[in-house]
Amino acid sequence: MIPHVVLTWVTTARGGAENSVAELAGNLARLVPSVDVVWWRQGGPAAGSCAPAHVREVTDWHGYQQALTRACSPPDDRPVVVISSHRTAAADVVLAPNARVIPVVRHVVDADQVLRVISPGDGAMVERTVGTLPWDLLSAVPVWVGISHASSAALRKHAPQARYVSTIHNGVAIPTEPPARTRPEAGRLLIASVARTVPWKRVDHLVRAVADPRLSTAVRLDVFGDSGSHQPELTQLANELAAPVRFLGYADDLPQRLAGYDLLATAAVQEGFGRAVIDAAGVATPSLVPNAGASPELVLDGLTGMVYDPDDPSDLVAALTDALLDRAMLARMGSAARALAEAWYTPGRCAAQYLTLVMGQQPRSLGSFVWISQSLVRVCR
Repeated sequence: MIPHVVLTWVTTARGGAENSVAELAGNLARLVPSVDVVWWRQGGPAAGSCAPAHVREVTDWHGYQQALTRACSPPDDRPVVVISSHRTAAADVVLAPNARVIPVVRHVVDADQVLRVISPGDGAMVERTVGTLPWDLLSAVPVWVGISHASSAALRKHAPQARYVSTIHNGVAIPTEPPARTRPEAGRLLIASVARTVPWKRVDHLVRAVADPRLSTAVRLDVFGDSGSHQPELTQLANELAAPVRFLGYADDLPQRLAGYDLLATAAVQEGFGRAVIDAAGVATPSLVPNAGASPELVLDGLTGMVYDPDDPSDLVAALTDALLDRAMLARMGSAARALAEAWYTPGRCAAQYLTLVMGQQPRSLGSFVWISQSLVRVCR
């Protein structure tokens, strides 16, 4: 029997992960007969459209318990698979004992990294390292998902009982037609960065780079993302260095904005995926990323963008200088980046890979295979 699929998500801020969860839900709902999303809003955005999936939005632990219990009780007694996250996995195992729970880890974890997770006892948000998660409960999880090879490798290394880890890169919806690029071949190099201003995003490294005297009069850095705990320090740093930086806040129309830039630059070394890189690729804007975390998986150095040494500030300045001096190179990289995004980082491919895991959690029948085969043809066209 084809299972009922439930996605659970706890959101505390606006970001790329929220968009990825919504897109996954919508595309899975094109493949299987019934998909529910239990969206616990803890200060982050509303769920928005996950159509044709059904959204159950809640704002507290009691609501989450009720919504998940109902979502995991389909009227026809079909099997249930819950696509969870590291935040909700243990709670979901307790609240849905008859479901198969597949947690998705959206970070590159290390042994000492503090993760914020939902306590299965009272629903409180608590801090744990990966080794101190409630593995007595999580040992029942049949398979974990990392959203990049880097994320999966870190989970295998540091999670004591993650028996099987599958890598499924996020899918990102990109414009059907590439936007017209009107950037001049000369003048300031316009650089975008997409990052909430929290320390681990390392936006200060970008600020210092564009403040370099060899670049400061020839480039401009615009940072998109909600203000975080590091915003006051970053603003002060930019002022002290007279850096050509603007902090523009969160943008709902980010892909369209990125079409107006020559380059996207990132600095985080623990990025689990880096959705902005594919958003930029979709509008033919290449990226400059550190050689750490998942970033090198998304950017082919010299072909779809550039990769720099995150431990060498001069390498970042040198890469920005190369970009400034060769706009034709950036245009070629942008075209190749879009072609790669169209070929691999598609929502349909992502949903199809999750579907393979979902169907592996319960006995298959010939009828199920016929339904899935027909659905895959529709969603992957």
